[in-house]
Amino acid sequence: MVIQGSLDRHALLEGMNLSLLGLGIGTAFLAILIAAIGTGFIIRKVRGTESEDRVKKWARIGWAGLVIYLAIYVGYFFHLSSPRKVPYPFAPGDRLVAKGDFNGAIRFYGKIVKEYPRMGLAHFKLGMALRMVKAIGPSIKELKAAIRYDPDQPEPYFALGSILWTQGTSRDAMPYFRKGLELDPQNRQRLFFEKIIKRGELEEKGLLKPGSDGRPRLSPPAPGTVGTTP
Repeated sequence: MVIQGSLDRHALLEGMNLSLLGLGIGTAFLAILIAAIGTGFIIRKVRGTESEDRVKKWARIGWAGLVIYLAIYVGYFFHLSSPRKVPYPFAPGDRLVAKGDFNGAIRFYGKIVKEYPRMGLAHFKLGMALRMVKAIGPSIKELKAAIRYDPDQPEPYFALGSILWTQGTSRDAMPYFRKGLELDPQNRQRLFFEKIIKRGELEEKGLLKPGSDGRPRLSPPAPGTVGTTP
């Protein structure tokens, strides 16, 4: 997961780069096919008449215009589909987190999520900030979105598994820790995650009562923060 510098950006950050390019090329091919059939039909109708030379002249002009237009059209879709760099958009939010202003960070990351709703890293950042203020339900929702939009990054799996472990059972966290370790087998907390996975397996088999004795509980939220209960 990229956390600094710049981000690779594909078409509209919507994962549509290949379909956009295919749409552009497919439409251009269809336009050429229809134009070719139409041109052939018209020229055949006027062949041997006084209008033949004039029709052929306008046909050549029309084809030149069509080729130029389609070149621009396909070029536009190629531009949309080409990977490019965008500035790292999270720096202000990261500074707010570093200062302990988690609510400010939540507002900032929320704006990024609205701007790029399919950017997994944006959902991950928002989910982690929500976790800091103990807004557990919204945090889980954002971390699941991070996994959905960027399933090859291990961090959201570990974060979501940790929340589910503290809030539920080892069995709840087990699949997320497994996937996280599959993506990041050298993780420095591997032994801890493997311990929870083994406990989850025992819970699944009915050999251990669900729940983790001695597991850390999330502390109550600070006054005035998101997630505070009256």
